[in-house]
Amino acid sequence: MKRFFVFILLIMILLTGCNFNNSKDASNKDKKLLSKIEKTYEDYIGYKCRTNIKIISGDAISEYTIEETYNKSNDYRLEILSPEESEGIVILNTDGKIFVEHPSINQSISLTAIKSLNNQILVGDFLKNLGNIINISGEEIDGKEHIVFELNIDEKNRYRDLVKIWVRKKDFVPYKLNVLDHNGLLQMEITYEDFKFIKN
Repeated sequence: MKRFFVFILLIMILLTGCNFNNSKDASNKDKKLLSKIEKTYEDYIGYKCRTNIKIISGDAISEYTIEETYNKSNDYRLEILSPEESEGIVILNTDGKIFVEHPSINQSISLTAIKSLNNQILVGDFLKNLGNIINISGEEIDGKEHIVFELNIDEKNRYRDLVKIWVRKKDFVPYKLNVLDHNGLLQMEITYEDFKFIKN
């Protein structure tokens, strides 16, 4: 009986040792991947793309198509292309101030009273905050390898608890971003089209 317990104890020690080494190898692999991504993104000052946004609120789903332009100084421009009733609305964030331009009223509204705006639905914020990543995995989509990053949200609430971002493995171009609630349910899905980095 003692031999059996010693055997079980040895197996547990070996398995624990294997898991530790595997997680250490995975951690080193993740660090190398993140370093490679940082070096790749250093060559760019921003990006421009078209985003398709789906917002889920209970049984209601709202969909928007937006042209997004972002630069490393944290300035961005979002222009709503659809739906038709919102077409032409532009949201600008420049020098920490937010402006909303509405074509139907021919006015620009300044929203300077906002204390902090959570930009974590912008891919540019992800690129600047790789330290928020809590998990890295892989997934094949349409025959192409993608890296899936899970990130903590700085300002969590019950509707926004976790962000998942898919980027193509070969060139780190973003494919999709999901925002999940505290139950792991999808609250927002953003897919990217015509994504182009802006070079220095």
